[in-house]
Amino acid sequence: MGQRTTVKDALQAEVPCDMIVCGAIQDVQHERDYSTLVINDGSTVTPIHARLSRAHMKDGSAISRGSTIQVHGQVKPLEPSCLDHDNNPAFEIESFSILGRADPNSYPLSTVHSSPEFLYQNPHLRVRTPQHALLARFRSTVMSALSRFFDSHPEGPFYQVHLPLLTWTDCEGGAEVFATPTQCSKQEGSEMKDTYFDARRYLNVSAVFHAEAFVQGLDRIWTLSPCWRAERTNSPRHLAEFWMLEVAVNYIDSLEPLYELLEETIRSIVSHLQDSPAGQEILAQSDAKSTNLHQRWNQLLTLNWPRITFADATRLLKPVRAAKGHHPPTTTSTPQDVTPDEEIYLCEHFNAPVFLTHFPSQIRLFQAAQSAKDITEISPGTGFPPSQTTESFDLLLPGIGEICSGGLREHRLDVLIDTMRKKRFLQGQAKGPVPERNAPADAEPYPYLHRGEDLKSVEWFADLRRWGTSPHGGFGVGFERLLQYLTGTDTVKEVVSFPRYFGVCGC
Repeated sequence: MGQRTTVKDALQAEVPCDMIVCGAIQDVQHERDYSTLVINDGSTVTPIHARLSRAHMKDGSAISRGSTIQVHGQVKPLEPSCLDHDNNPAFEIESFSILGRADPNSYPLSTVHSSPEFLYQNPHLRVRTPQHALLARFRSTVMSALSRFFDSHPEGPFYQVHLPLLTWTDCEGGAEVFATPTQCSKQEGSEMKDTYFDARRYLNVSAVFHAEAFVQGLDRIWTLSPCWRAERTNSPRHLAEFWMLEVAVNYIDSLEPLYELLEETIRSIVSHLQDSPAGQEILAQSDAKSTNLHQRWNQLLTLNWPRITFADATRLLKPVRAAKGHHPPTTTSTPQDVTPDEEIYLCEHFNAPVFLTHFPSQIRLFQAAQSAKDITEISPGTGFPPSQTTESFDLLLPGIGEICSGGLREHRLDVLIDTMRKKRFLQGQAKGPVPERNAPADAEPYPYLHRGEDLKSVEWFADLRRWGTSPHGGFGVGFERLLQYLTGTDTVKEVVSFPRYFGVCGC
C-alpha cells in the first residue's frame, strides 16, 4: 500500500504534498464534474474531503458509503480555493482503489451520526462513527496517562500486575455474581456442569483480594482489569462487565496517603488529557454543546478536596431526608447508607469532589480496617458497637456520585475473623447471638475460629495475615464512571465499546 498518512496528519499539512490516505467513506456528494468523498480513519473526529474528478472514476458504483478506500493525491492547504466549507484542506485525488466494498443497498449506518438506539443494538459498528472513535481514543489516552503516572511516581514506581479473573468468592457475599460452569455443547438446553474445577467458580467481582496478595511482595501495585457483577439494573451508572482500576500500597497506617495518592492520580490524568489530541477534541465538543468540561477538569486539578465523615454526612442529610419523607428505620441496627442522589447533594453542598469517610462497619466490606475505638455498648443482634467505624472512604464527584471506594485493609488476623463472624460470613458458625470473643490464637484447625466454623473459599485471604502481614491499604476506581465524568457523556454505556448490562449482551 505504500507509506500512508493519517487523516489527522493530512488535515494538519502545512505545505502542498503528495499523500496516500486510507479510510472509510462516510458520505459521497456527487456534483456534475466531480464527486466529493468524506473519508475518515478514526484518527480524528474531522474527516477529510477528497475530491475525485469524473475522469479518474473507474468504477463509480464501487464508491459508496461504508466502503474502505485508499486514495493517492495532493492536499493544498495554503490555497483558499482548496479549502472545504469547514476551512479544512480538500484532497485532490489522482488515483484510488477500493479496499473493502460495502453494499450500498444494505449498509446500516445511513447517516454520519446514527441514532444511539441503533448503535446500542449494533455495538460492533459503534467505533466506526466519529464520536465513538474519539471516545475510544480518549479511553486509550487515559490508560496511557495511568501507566506514565505509576511508572514515574516521585516516591518510586508502582508495579502493574495482572490478577485472576476466575475466583471462588464475590469478596463480601452481597453482590450477585456470574457463575462459570462448563458444558460440552453450545446447543440450547445442554446440561451445565461444575466439573472443570471440581466446584463452581465465578467471574471476578473485584480485584481487591488478589491485590492484597501482591502488595505483600511488591509494596506498591496497580492493575486495570475487567470485573463482572450481575446487578439487575439498567441505570446510567452500571454495567454488567466493567473495568476497575485497583491500587494498593504497603506500610501505611492512616487514610491520608490514600487521599493524596488518589488526588495525584486523577490530577495526572487531567493534566495529560489537556495536552493530548483526544482531550482537546473532547473539550472542543463540550464547547459546542455548552457542556463546561473545562470547569470540571480544572476543579479536579485543585488540591485537598473536602472530606466529611459518614456520621457528619448523616447529620447534614437529615433535613434533606425529612423533607422527602425518608426517615431511618427504627427496627434495625444497620445504619442507613447514603444514596446516589444524596452523594450528588453532598458534592453540590461543597461545590467540589468530596471524600466521604469512616463508614460504619455494618455497611462496609469485612476486609475494611476497623477504626481504633474502645466502645462497650453493643448493637442488638450484632457484635458491632453502634458507632464502630472503618478506616474507609468513597470519592464522590459532582453530578455523578461515587466513583471510588478505598481505605485501609484489616491486617490483624483476629480482628478480621471477628468481623467475618459478625457479618455471618463464616461457614458453619452457630446461629443466634455472635460470640463476644474469638477462639484462642492456637485454636484448631485455624486460629481464632470457634468449633464448627470454616473460612472455606477465603482461607487463603486469611492466610495473608496468619503468616505475616503489615498495615496496608488501597482503592478501586470504576474506570467507566471516571471516563463518563471526564467526557461529560450521559451514561457509562457510551465509554465502553461493547456495553453489557441487564438484559443486553450482544456480539
